Amino acid sequence: MGDLRNIFKSKDFVINCNIIKCIKSLDISLDEFLLILYFINISCELNTDDIKDKLGFEEEVVFNTFNSLINKKYIEMDVKNKNGNIIEMIKLDPFYDRLALNKKTDDNTGDIYSLFEQELGRTLSSFEYEIINKWIEKGIDEDTIKKALKEAILNGVTNFKYIDKIIYEWSKNNVKQIKKKETLEDLFDYDWLDDNE
Repeated sequence: MGDLRNIFKSKDFVINCNIIKCIKSLDISLDEFLLILYFINISCELNTDDIKDKLGFEEEVVFNTFNSLINKKYIEMDVKNKNGNIIEMIKLDPFYDRLALNKKTDDNTGDIYSLFEQELGRTLSSFEYEIINKWIEKGIDEDTIKKALKEAILNGVTNFKYIDKIIYEWSKNNVKQIKKKETLEDLFDYDWLDDNE
């Protein structure tokens, strides 16, 4: 019994705590996550026999999980010729890039994905995560995205095409959402009676 307990106590896999914090924002299954852990900790070489041995997967599960990760663009495969042998190497850069895109950039703003889920009353699809990520990549301020979401909800429309249209119109018309950087002095210096803007 003690030997078995020691087997379970051994630490074969190590994972960065930042991955744990961000992983819930990705559309990833447990099997996919375990396979990524294998590539991070054991080897980036695609070796189905070793994967089956280390993870306890059946061959079909290895194949399906690997293809799913490729299709979701979490990993890439690179074929190399090493001493006349063809070796399939796995690149994890797309996975790390996806984590970086989904990581909160400003702890004070709150998690924009959680806000969407809370306001819409459901979990977001991977496609919807991608749309939010594209807005952020285009330089749309998170505060603007949140205000567009609130605008859509006030109008009773909660689909992403409508929210995207709001953001597009605001960008086209140069409607800038004011960031709260004004001091009280700035507010008191404003001429409220002569507002020509």
